[in-house]
Formats: sequence, C-alpha cells, structure tokens
Amino acid sequence: MTERLWTSRDALCSNFPLLAFAPALLCALTIIAMPSMQAQTMHTLHVFTGGGDGSQPFAGVTLDRDGNLYGTTNDPNSDGGVYELVRQGSDWIFKPLYNFQPQNDGQHPIAPVAFGPDGALYGTTALGGYNHDGTPAWCGTVYGLHPSSEPCESAICLLNETRVYWFGGDEPNDGYQPNYGSLLFDSAGNVYGTTFYGGTYDRGTAYELLKTQDGWSENIIYNFRGHGAPVNPQAGLTFDSVGNLYGTGFGGSNGFVYELVHSGQGWDEQTIYSFQGGNDGAYPVGGLIFDANGNAYGTTEGSYTSPPGTVFQLSPQADGTWRETVLHHFDLGANGPVSNLAMDAAGNLYGTTPGSPTQDDRWGMVFRLSPVNGSWVFTQLYEFTNGSDGANPAGGVSIDSSGNLYGACTNGGANGLGTVWEITP
Repeated sequence: MTERLWTSRDALCSNFPLLAFAPALLCALTIIAMPSMQAQTMHTLHVFTGGGDGSQPFAGVTLDRDGNLYGTTNDPNSDGGVYELVRQGSDWIFKPLYNFQPQNDGQHPIAPVAFGPDGALYGTTALGGYNHDGTPAWCGTVYGLHPSSEPCESAICLLNETRVYWFGGDEPNDGYQPNYGSLLFDSAGNVYGTTFYGGTYDRGTAYELLKTQDGWSENIIYNFRGHGAPVNPQAGLTFDSVGNLYGTGFGGSNGFVYELVHSGQGWDEQTIYSFQGGNDGAYPVGGLIFDANGNAYGTTEGSYTSPPGTVFQLSPQADGTWRETVLHHFDLGANGPVSNLAMDAAGNLYGTTPGSPTQDDRWGMVFRLSPVNGSWVFTQLYEFTNGSDGANPAGGVSIDSSGNLYGACTNGGANGLGTVWEITP
C-alpha cells in the first residue's frame, strides 16, 4: 500500500469508516413488518458485475425528463463511479459516465446525483479531495459532470469532471465528509448541502456554494453544535415554499428535525421537533419532503430494542409549533427507512427499507402509504429475495410520470453486487 502523509485534519477525515459503513449500516437495519401485499411487477434493469460498471450502489437513482436513470456506485475495490441507464424500447443500456480516480479526485460517492440548472450532473463524494498545496485531504468533494467539448467516437464516452469544492484539509473550521443527502439548488444556481463532520464544533455543517464568474465559493450557513441541538446530519436539505431550509440530525438522545431561517444576518437554526424515543420514533437518517399544504414527511431508523422505525408527518400549527403524527410503525425491535420518501401526484408516499441481518429471508422491501379517509394505509409493494432482483435497497424511490418506481439494491443480483430495479403497477 502506498504510504500517505496526513495532517491532523487529514487523519480525522481518513478515519471515516466508509468502506465498512454501508455494510455496518445494513447490519443494523429493518426486520420488516408483514402487512398485506399488493401484486406488483418487478423488473431487474441492471445487475452489477464489479467490472467496468462498478458495484454496491448505496443511493437510489435520479430520473431525467426522458426517463433515463442516473446513479452512483460505492465499489469497495475502486473509488466508485457515476452511471446512466438509457431506455431503448423495452431494453435498458448501461453506460458508465465517470470513474473516480485515486489521484486528485473524489472517492466513494454514497449520495444520489442531481441535475443543476445548467443541465450538468452534480453530487458529492464522502472521501477524496486535496489541500491547496497538493497533499491529500480525504475529506470529501462536491463534483460536477458535463460532456466533453471534443467529439467522442468511442462506444463509451465518459463525462468530464469539474471540481466544484473540496472540503476540509487546510481550510480551518470547514465541514468535511458529506453523507447521503442529495445536493439542493436554488433559482440562482447556488448549491446547498450538509457535512457529517467539521465546522466550528466538529459536529457537522450546513453549507452554501455560491456560483461566481471564477467558479464556486463556500459559505458555512450553520455550524451544528450539539448540547441539546441537532448534530451530525446525514441527510441533505429541503426548501419550503418561502425559502427556509429543513433537515434532520442526531444529537440529544434520539435526534431532531431543524429549520434554518434566512435573515438579514444570515441563517438562524430552530429545532422544530425533538424525538422522544418512544412511539414517535428516533434516529432520523433520511431527509424531509413537503406537500402542497406545507406538511413535512420523513422517517426514523429506530433501533433493535426500542423504539421502532417510523414514517412521520410534521404539520405547522398556528402558534408556530409543529405537531408530529406517526403514519406507520415498523416492527418493534427493528429499524426503519434510511432514505428520503417520495410522493406522487395523489399524495401517496413511497419508500424502502433495507433487509435484516438477523433474519436471512428478509432482504428489504418497497412500501407505499396512502391517505384514506383521514388515516394512512400501509402496503408492502415488493419484498426482495436476494436473488436476481437484489437485496438491501438502502436508497430511496424515484417515480416517473406513469407511476413506475425505480431504485437500486446495494447487494444481491446474480453477482451479489447490487442491482437497479423497476416496479410497475
């Protein structure tokens, strides 16, 4: 192994157990409830081989306007990559878009990709990056991918990577190691996200990347501090209808949901809900989504012993507080979803739960929650078998205009290295 010389921050960045992180997380995941099932049709669109296509996609997939799919791989034997699945009639063609390199690059993307206003793909890597003096920082990156200006005559035409931002390293009090959350863009093309570590208190940051004529500049909009406030956000950020930002974090005993309110002096943090560790759930890993009425929806992972994982709703009240309503409890002694929910035009919620390491025949599922007469009806749409369909869908669900669902499994498939799947009604 090549010897690496690190500064103290580099050592901190390098200590993030990424290669063991996805399996470690999957070792603490869901024992799935057994509700009534609704017949769905599962199609395996791609089976990862660990070759030029990578392996172990931890995030879900992102849809473009033409119905093509984009995702990332967190191959433990390489540095990961970004791929596209192109629909051609009834078939899907896999195309690698970018392979991260061990030198002067990001490493190990575990978050989804997002389309920027310029049409380019953007995302984060949990490791990689360099200091200004060229020494490795290993603290994570924000990257952009765009087509080359040169014509491509090859069957495989990789995209060019643009360095948007490299975290940590020789930047004092910078955040480092962005986690699962997708990047968020405002109308001006600025980028928002979170880091799990770093900042003034080394408890994580919320950051803004401002687009300038010369590239990008970072602005830390909040330093997570603990002491009864949110810390170590794993999910990304979400805008409400007036431009405030929302997210989830650990801290306290059981985790929080927070709001970042934009003011003339910057951004102020307000905790809008503190989980109590009872039937309301605990340990939110995924982020939030909003409906047209301003209600927020999210999930908690829970724990083996107590409390169970949940799907919850937060509703704004006239006095400025938020009321939590639990829409579904997963099995007691099991964990819940670890990714964002998705909502269709009818207000149904969709999500995934990865499998249970304590039961060999539980490999994860896709579920739906439907609002019916003032309550919510839970339906298990599909249960994975660890066969050709895959296992452990840790990432979320994407929905196309026809109501088809798409996602990825971290494991399973013919090679045990993950799949991309479609579920049709």
